Amino acid sequence: MRIAYVHSRAFPSVDANVVQVVQMCRSFARLGHDVTLFIPRHADCATDDAALTRARELLGSELGFRVVFVPRRKILGRFEVLGSVRGTLEALRQHPQNLIYSRNPWSVAFLGKTGVPFVWEAHEEHVHKRSRVLSWYLERMIVRASRRPELIKVVAISGALAKVWEGYGIPSGKLLTAHDGVDLALFGDPLPKPTARKQLGLAVDRRVIMYTGTLRADRGVALMLESARRIPEADFILIGGTPDEVAHWQSEAARAGHGNVRFTGKIPHRDVPLWLSAADILLPMRTWQESNVRVCSPMKLFEYMAAKRLIVGPAFPTVLEVIADGEHALLFKPDDIAAMESALRAGLVLVDDPALPRRAYETVAQRYTWESRCRLILDSLDLQKTRI
Repeated sequence: MRIAYVHSRAFPSVDANVVQVVQMCRSFARLGHDVTLFIPRHADCATDDAALTRARELLGSELGFRVVFVPRRKILGRFEVLGSVRGTLEALRQHPQNLIYSRNPWSVAFLGKTGVPFVWEAHEEHVHKRSRVLSWYLERMIVRASRRPELIKVVAISGALAKVWEGYGIPSGKLLTAHDGVDLALFGDPLPKPTARKQLGLAVDRRVIMYTGTLRADRGVALMLESARRIPEADFILIGGTPDEVAHWQSEAARAGHGNVRFTGKIPHRDVPLWLSAADILLPMRTWQESNVRVCSPMKLFEYMAAKRLIVGPAFPTVLEVIADGEHALLFKPDDIAAMESALRAGLVLVDDPALPRRAYETVAQRYTWESRCRLILDSLDLQKTRI
């Protein structure tokens, strides 16, 4: 089957949004399908070949699928996603497909015009973060589209999000819950901690608590810095963030005298397994201040589970859809610094006990790989009815 993935973010990038799309395309291809990603080229890349070369550098291997770069033009100085509609439709006509997949809400407005059945993947309960009016319009438009035959499935990344969209009016028969996943081949068998730390220049005689992700304030960076103050016997390594975010939090840490905190900035996705191997505790941090936390499926959680290291994190409802406190990880009440400190200290006692990491790995290997996710989605489609 020929599958097109239509996306609007610039490519390549190590942003979680783009990494997730790449993993989906790879996994559809590994299941034997002919996959093409239709996406705008990143402005930092002068040519298509340069963009593909950079993608291989960031992701650590061949993509495993084709990429068709589409023009991205601004309308009235903004609305770049809408500006790419014509180019995307033209590219889809030039490269006929059997099925189209997208996670961009604006795409729902025009993919029905292709005459090809399509799947839309929901990641938010409010699809436009800056405008309530646009969010309401897009949500109503998606609900209307879900009642037409062209839109054959709406995939929600958590059970909580599926309930939200069902409440908006998506027919239950067209909804599917499919959490994010992980590429187990990327992680393989983690290096021993001393070996990983020597490669990274980290102290081998210190406990290491590690976080990967954005450094926005709503991810709980201040809570992590306060935990570092309360637990000086451990080193806290925070991976990710823009240069401005890194500079801000480095200044905050220095002002507070935190000598046990290190910021690395963004790293290529291919290097994530090496860093996670160096950790004693992996911290999938979020807070209630994050707009999407009630319904999200944090991709880093599945990577942490694949890394075979102890997970200590906040017990948000969608996390509890995947793992259980005391069975797969140590979980604490979100936004509660005392509970966080207590859980981290309990984790430091248990870092040499393999029981929790082993059960977490078994769960992710059985249920949450990208390939199992893609298989679940394709198996949910009525292929005969849609004539794919």
